[in-house]
Amino acid sequence: MRFAASIHATRLFAISLASAYALAACGNGRDTTGPQSNDNPYGLTATGAGVLSVLPLDSSTLMIATPLGALGPPGHVLPTDHVYLYFVDPWNGQQQLNDCSARAVRAAGSGVISLVYVTETAGDTKVDIQMTKTFHYYYDHVRLQPGMVVGTHVSAGDTIAYTMGRCPSMDLGVIDNDVTPAGFVNTARYGPSTGHAVSPYKYFAEPLRNWLYSRVRLQDGVPANKDGRIDYGVRGKLAGDWFHESLSTSGATNSMGPDGWPKTIAFVYDWFNNTLPRISIGGTITDAGVLRIAPGDPDPATVTVSSGLIAYKTTMTLGRIVDGWMLVQMLSDERIRVQYFSGATERPAGFSGDAQVYVR
Repeated sequence: MRFAASIHATRLFAISLASAYALAACGNGRDTTGPQSNDNPYGLTATGAGVLSVLPLDSSTLMIATPLGALGPPGHVLPTDHVYLYFVDPWNGQQQLNDCSARAVRAAGSGVISLVYVTETAGDTKVDIQMTKTFHYYYDHVRLQPGMVVGTHVSAGDTIAYTMGRCPSMDLGVIDNDVTPAGFVNTARYGPSTGHAVSPYKYFAEPLRNWLYSRVRLQDGVPANKDGRIDYGVRGKLAGDWFHESLSTSGATNSMGPDGWPKTIAFVYDWFNNTLPRISIGGTITDAGVLRIAPGDPDPATVTVSSGLIAYKTTMTLGRIVDGWMLVQMLSDERIRVQYFSGATERPAGFSGDAQVYVR
């Protein structure tokens, strides 16, 4: 936890089944267990980006790769900062017949294990490997080999883990502290992982890079941007990520933790063609899920304070949200008022006392 001209609910239902564990348990932002990405407790001397020289999964079993930017509330209200590597095909119509047995997971590059975080009691683990002072990569939803603990040095190609006995995928994320996505309007909202997330594929040596790109697809087909995108924010525009005014940028109720997910909204775009607006909702104003807006409604990238009250006619594409209307108004470049009218068939006249304020 992590489309074409229209997203079909049946297709998204299949994805939600296939990715239930990935989208529910993946973390947005690094956990505080273990050294953080700006620490260097292991005496690493290299700087800059690392080079990934080994496929995490054997080419015979790495069937599908996805771009960054999946939406899967409540765990992934914001576009995912990692990609999914599928070891079975979740869209072949026979997922229940696929072989979900464990596959060897290899270190993509040499480095030091800098974080081990068990995300579930069944041993489902996130492991981070630091290659240089400023460059990490991580796997999630794997089961570590014995002896793989914080401080362990690994070499590219070492088998360090196995996939969980669950279908269909594992996570791969890359953190490059020398890169900050431009579409994060308030960078203080994002942990080191999301705040410096990059497409993993760019960091693989050839010919692995092109081989991985050849595996990138979704059920709809090959996405327009195989790397994907997570940063759609534009200062002064509605597009991008918004956080309930009750959330802080740090502490127990920060934006990136589980307590913050239900209080997050993202006005972003689908990960197939990157142009169709989507509203991703963590909760609070209605149930968690993803909405598409009616054709002809304003693109969030064009909505400003001067646009006044905007009414979006919405249709559910993921989750249990009932179709309805969303009212939104930019109060300033940094504040919006929103309210969802679940089940409404007619355009609401205006906000009621249930409206909520979100900020950058």
